[in-house]
Amino acid sequence: MLGLALAGGSAQAGGAEMREWGIRGGGGINPSSMIQYYAIHPYVGLSLWDSATDWFERHDMRALWMIEPWAAYVDDDKGPHTTESFELGVSPLFGRLVFGNYKLKPFIEGGEGIVYTDLRKQHLGTRIQFTSQFGAGLEYEIKPGMSLGFQARIRHMSNAGMASSNPGINTLYGLIGLSFR
Repeated sequence: MLGLALAGGSAQAGGAEMREWGIRGGGGINPSSMIQYYAIHPYVGLSLWDSATDWFERHDMRALWMIEPWAAYVDDDKGPHTTESFELGVSPLFGRLVFGNYKLKPFIEGGEGIVYTDLRKQHLGTRIQFTSQFGAGLEYEIKPGMSLGFQARIRHMSNAGMASSNPGINTLYGLIGLSFR
């Protein structure tokens, strides 16, 4: 879908118009277990319904529904049992709100997703995990239609009670990326 949306320019997905696309990369760490994540996050930003998009634009804001797949290398090299693993996921319920119409704009974003991980050391109960995340950052317009972004994000991952073991993992991320409109 990402490839089709990028090729289509103003592609439609379920009635929503593609407004933005981009890619981010970065790393994160779980402060309690010191598990490290190195991830790449492409995304597609779609418009909301017309009246909502118009309202936000009249108030100098850009609101997007985002679909964000990601892949991460996971390094758990602390403690007596070290593990290297991976995770693959997607956040289909993700929102982004960018404030102002200046070269430097703050933004917030957050949402829900699902991830497959082979991280075994943490006794997560299942390989399928659910994620809740929230982030904030700054977007700098390099030239019209292209921005550089810096953000911090916190993510909670757990199996939502699908197994008797459900310890959850909280991760703090730093991401940098490019956005295109």
